[in-house]
Amino acid sequence: MRNWGRSWLHRLSLGIRQPSRANADCAYSPTLRHVQAFVEGATDCVFFLDEQWRFIYANERAMRELGADTALVGSTLWESFPRALNSIFEHYYRRAVTEKKPQVFEAYFEPLSAWYEVHAVPVDTGLTVIFRNINDRRNAAEALRVRERQLATVFGQTMVGILHRDLNFGVLMVNDRYCEIVGRSREELDGLPLQAFTHPDDIESNMAAVQENRRTGTPFQVEKRYVRPDGSYVWCAVYVSFVRDDTGEVVSIITVVQDVHERKLAEEERLGAEAELRESRRQLATLIDNLPGLVYRCGTETPWPFSLISEGAAVLTGYPVSDFEEHRVTWGDVIHPDDHTLVEEMVRDGVEKRRIYDIVYRIITRNGTIRWVVDRGQGVYHASGEPIALEGIISDITAQKEAEEQILWTAHHDSLTKLPNRALFHARLAQALEQSASMGRKVGLVLLDVDHLKEINDTIGHEAGDAVLQAVATKLNQLASPTDIIARNGGDEFAIILPDVMSEDEVNAVVLPILEELQKPLAYGIRALDCRASFGVCIWPDHAQEAADLLKQADIALMTAKMTGRSKVMVFEPAMRTETQKKAQMRNNAREAIDNRSIEAFYQPKVLLDSGCLAGFEALLRWRNPSNGIELPGKLLAAFEDPHLAIGLSRQMHDIVFADMRRWLQSGLTFGHVAINASAAEFRAGDFAEQILERLRSADIPTDHLELEVTETVFLGHGSEGVEKALRTLSEAGVKIALDDFGTGYASLSHLKQFPVDIIKIDRSFVHDLASNSNDTAILQAVLNLGRNLGITTVAEGVETSVQAAFLRSQGCDLGQGFLFGRAVPGKNIPDLISTWNGTRFGLFERNHALARDQSPSVHH
Repeated sequence: MRNWGRSWLHRLSLGIRQPSRANADCAYSPTLRHVQAFVEGATDCVFFLDEQWRFIYANERAMRELGADTALVGSTLWESFPRALNSIFEHYYRRAVTEKKPQVFEAYFEPLSAWYEVHAVPVDTGLTVIFRNINDRRNAAEALRVRERQLATVFGQTMVGILHRDLNFGVLMVNDRYCEIVGRSREELDGLPLQAFTHPDDIESNMAAVQENRRTGTPFQVEKRYVRPDGSYVWCAVYVSFVRDDTGEVVSIITVVQDVHERKLAEEERLGAEAELRESRRQLATLIDNLPGLVYRCGTETPWPFSLISEGAAVLTGYPVSDFEEHRVTWGDVIHPDDHTLVEEMVRDGVEKRRIYDIVYRIITRNGTIRWVVDRGQGVYHASGEPIALEGIISDITAQKEAEEQILWTAHHDSLTKLPNRALFHARLAQALEQSASMGRKVGLVLLDVDHLKEINDTIGHEAGDAVLQAVATKLNQLASPTDIIARNGGDEFAIILPDVMSEDEVNAVVLPILEELQKPLAYGIRALDCRASFGVCIWPDHAQEAADLLKQADIALMTAKMTGRSKVMVFEPAMRTETQKKAQMRNNAREAIDNRSIEAFYQPKVLLDSGCLAGFEALLRWRNPSNGIELPGKLLAAFEDPHLAIGLSRQMHDIVFADMRRWLQSGLTFGHVAINASAAEFRAGDFAEQILERLRSADIPTDHLELEVTETVFLGHGSEGVEKALRTLSEAGVKIALDDFGTGYASLSHLKQFPVDIIKIDRSFVHDLASNSNDTAILQAVLNLGRNLGITTVAEGVETSVQAAFLRSQGCDLGQGFLFGRAVPGKNIPDLISTWNGTRFGLFERNHALARDQSPSVHH
């Protein structure tokens, strides 16, 4: 609605305000007539007020709206409409007149029950009012607001998510449900590209659909996965539509999404299950077609005619399938006669009890071969409960049965000798005792050990050792009777059960020929291998009542045979048990000694025979028994047969000896050297030499203060190369090597050549009988000459009389050691012993020397 100009409106109002009959027919100017026609024809209501608020004009539209007639013109506004006083209408009318400015407002006029849009325009001193009824517009606006509120409610509470974004991903509108589904807020979605929260596998197809349909503005629907910030995803059904502007260009995109995650998962699960079912059916069909056995359906009674049989029947039985289908051959014809009753009974039992039957039996194939099968099936029943058929599968288990028999045989036999092993031996022994008890007979038990198997394994190799074991097994089988049971219990031990004997003589009649036969060497390449063995014999019930005790007694007899020279037969005697227990006690003593650190080192003097000077000491092991005080090593002798105990005892000795030597050096004591003993077990540790040298370095002890004594046993057996290397390492570092108990072995001369030996110690057995045994004298002289010629120092052990010492001195023996010169004493006594040493008291020398003046190591005169 526009504001009319003041000039023409003023003229119009003057012309209307002063009408007269005389000039009623006067024609106005064309312009005013047009204006009057315009005002009368306007859709808006118009009336004019003068300065007295009197109506001077109202168009037809205003008359009808106000419900007035021609009497309105000339009356005041307040007279015609008293309810306008003190209302918003009066406020704006007066304001327009006062401020000389048009006023536009909307107001409700209760007398007319209508809302109006009012334009109050001041004209000179009067007022032009243009107004229109806006009830319809107000009602439409209110209806629109209601619809908007309803839409907002629906928009906010709908179960689908709605997103309205412009082409730059700016959010124009989004509801809470959409934010909930995708796990992002409005702010996070604003400007976020679609790819950023679309599953990687869906991006390509999703973006292609958007681009393709955006060109045409065609709505489309897809199912896709939205990715949430935590990495999880949700399946949604997505409906996309495009909003166009007036030119038809797409300006924004509306996306409506519905969460179908559970449905998709269920669908995927269903599809997966269907795929698995199809695959299972395919596999089942393939399995049935390729089973090595046969699948069948047959009658419930023998001979069980087949109504369905798979192709596997031909492979299993050799008969064509058609022979079974046409009943030329029945399954009853194929079953082994000895198993027919078993099959019939177990099938009947399964059908009657409505349970699966599982039968292992034999069949005879077309070519007469016997095969083992397992028949697993069950009954098929009519609705009435009557059995009408059998269904099942028959599989060939011949190979399995043979494998089981082989496994059973392997579990109870030694693979090398093919003899029963320890497990089967124990079962056969128990069986033999039970049978002999019922018959009033005795049972002989023989245990035998191959005497030198370990040496053969170590020196020649395990192949040679295996050959010896096989040869022993063969000879035992050849010499034993068919009723005797021979077994290999493991390692070098065999056992023989004599289940039907009456006396020890009967046992010896079997064992002694075996002993004799095993004396013969076994030819092995260019070598002859020693097959000799030691035997321990025990008789039930003379020596024991129970199998376990019988084994213990036989083992004690065997150990006695080995300890008393080997290659012999020993029958158990009660006294043997005492010796075994004694050795066990020795080992227990050694363990306690190691644990309690009750090993002590005693030192025995070694004397230069040509001067009486003190050359050094040999460290000897002593055990402080909590009950009996100091004990000789003989109380622990059996422990040295155990490598772990032997090493444990030696290490404690070394701890003490090296500590004593360090203390003596710090006090300025001149003690010459100290000899320690080393066992074969220590060398087998691999780093023995390095350990000794490291301990000397740690204690700051010069290597020439240490002497290492070894016996010939350390040179024997597997690993002698390691012994030689260790001895050379020590010798090159300055440690003297002494060969102890020289002359008692059988390879001493070769050892002197092979190993770095500086000293040989003559065993006390050659010194003890010098005065009465010419053979000992001759051997002693030969050894002393050998040492002199090889430049090796000689030491005589066990010198107890001055006569022995004088003779040894006269024959050129370098040093003597024995009770004549002093017994072994604790380390704390050594300083006093050295300070008070007097070599002349032995009555061997014409003059005394304070110190030895030759090059041999010595301490005091």
